[in-house]
Parts: sequence; structure tokens; C-alpha cells
Amino acid sequence: MTSNSSPANRSSGRQLSRQTVIGALVAVAALELAFWFFLVRPLSNREAEQQELTANLVAQVTAKRDSVERLRDAKAKVDEAAAAGDQLLAELTFEHQTTFSELLTEIGAAAKESGVEVRETNYESDSIEGNDKYGMVTISANFRGSYESLVKLLHRLDRSPKFLIVERLGAAPRDDGQLGISMRIDAFVRDL
Repeated sequence: MTSNSSPANRSSGRQLSRQTVIGALVAVAALELAFWFFLVRPLSNREAEQQELTANLVAQVTAKRDSVERLRDAKAKVDEAAAAGDQLLAELTFEHQTTFSELLTEIGAAAKESGVEVRETNYESDSIEGNDKYGMVTISANFRGSYESLVKLLHRLDRSPKFLIVERLGAAPRDDGQLGISMRIDAFVRDL
């Protein structure tokens, strides 16, 4: 009985030629190169593009955060300035309900301190065009006093805690050596 399992028969059936082995290796290398070129390389390029895109997005997020932080700082400064401005306007303007009494008291106190006699006063109020929050009160007043007293009166009105504008000032000598003084004073009022 002859058997095909003899060592001599096995080796002759498995022997490949050198060219076949080299051809197979070249084919495997070519397939691996094609696999790398068509599948792995595009994936690595995509990964590099994604890393670049991620880096750009991180830079944009950082820039936006810095911009938001600057805007928050600017808003805080604007809010602080608005609050300080509102406080200043509250200090410099008269309240609507007490405007006339406060203004006449202020002018009367200034006249008394400077030695000027208040003769007559009248007032009118106007709204400020384009501003619903503030208005203006104009006081026309006549005084009698000396030149030195007039200078003291103007100095005292200038130092008033409220914002007063002397719009018009006239002084004429009288027979008794005094001056007849006419003055128009503007003041600002909240919520007129």
C-alpha cells in the first residue's frame, strides 16, 4: 500500500517557486500600500484637519470669552457711570413737588446772606424738548442792593448746591444810591 503521506511526497507538493513567493510578497506589499494610501492616509489627513479645526475653534472660543469679559467690564463701568450720573443729577436738580419752594428759599437765602433785598419774583416752567424726564423752571426776580451785594449774590448763587444758571442780569442805578437788579435764573427739575 502506497501512501501519499510519505515525507518525500509532502515536501514536493508544498514547494513553491521563489518567483511565486516574491510575487505573493509584492502583491501583499502592493495591497498594503494601496490600503494605506486609500484608507489610512485619508483618515490621518482627516484627523489632522480635525485637530486643526479643533485648535481654531478653541482659539475662537478663547477670543469670544475674552470679548465677553471685556464687554462685561465695559457694562459694569457703564452701569457705574450711569448710577453716578443719576446721583449727580439728583443732587443738582430740584424735585418736581418742591421745586418752587426750594428755589425761592435758595434765592431768598442767597439774597439775605449777600445783603440784597428781594423785591418780586415770578416763575414759569417749561419742558425740555426731546426729554420727558427733566424740565426747566425759570425765575425772574428783582432785587435792590449795592454793587458789592450784587457780587456776593452772584458768588452765592454760583456756589449753590443745585445747578442754577443766571441767564440774564441787569443792574441800573437808583436815586437812593442802590442798584435795581433784575435777574433771570434757570433751574432744572426732575419729572416735570
